[in-house]
Amino acid sequence: MTEKKLVNMLSIDVEDYFHVSAFERISPLCSWDKREGRVERNTDRILSLLETHGIKATFFVLGWVAERHHALVKRISAEGHEIASHGYNHQRVTKQSRVLFRDDVRRSKHLLEDLTGKEVVGYRAPSYSISPATYWAFDELYDAGYQYDSSVFPVKHDFYGIPNWPRFAVTAVKMQDGSWVPAEDHAVGEKSLQEFPISTLSIAGKNVPVAGGGYFRLYPYNFSRWALNRINKKEKQPFLFYLHPWELDSQQPRMQGAGVKSNFRH
Repeated sequence: MTEKKLVNMLSIDVEDYFHVSAFERISPLCSWDKREGRVERNTDRILSLLETHGIKATFFVLGWVAERHHALVKRISAEGHEIASHGYNHQRVTKQSRVLFRDDVRRSKHLLEDLTGKEVVGYRAPSYSISPATYWAFDELYDAGYQYDSSVFPVKHDFYGIPNWPRFAVTAVKMQDGSWVPAEDHAVGEKSLQEFPISTLSIAGKNVPVAGGGYFRLYPYNFSRWALNRINKKEKQPFLFYLHPWELDSQQPRMQGAGVKSNFRH
């Protein structure tokens, strides 16, 4: 019997350097249009790399970016990549009311669909900020027409994380008590979404984040490569990797005033 080939998942969170949640105090929404935009040129670099290597990815596009860079969104779609939603204003779910979140995810979805002429079925929350306190976000995503989510990071972190969530893709199901739980099977008629958690490595019973982004910048490359191979070869599971266009930009303006920890991470 031929072993099924694993297909790893590459995802790009299309946002600019000043959208980062750690900078929200020093880079409020009202200042964004006054800052130097670099997202288009940096995303173009990624698109060129992917074309060179024949790779397709999922681009979680921020609605704020899409509204200002129509041609970029259309190019991503025309080159065969999936367009998914990163919300509109890059505000963490934990800092939004349910009504504001509803408007945000629908506004972004409709904008991206209007630009590409294709249905947008995937969503990723800014800073992976769906938590047990905001499981209502799954209801809103389902009701808005999304079919999958990639917001759960099964780690403990100061900005995000659901440590006890399964490490690999699973169906999230709404229970009768209103809670959402990961489940292999669900009854017909229940609300459900496919959840693609961000990749972690289980070491000594603890989930260690290895999926990309800041972890890829800070870890030695050999460790990231080893983690990917371990998940593929030992656990027989696909690896989900993510990055941001600004991570390829060594000339981006340096944000000041966010604090030592946030500046170091960025």
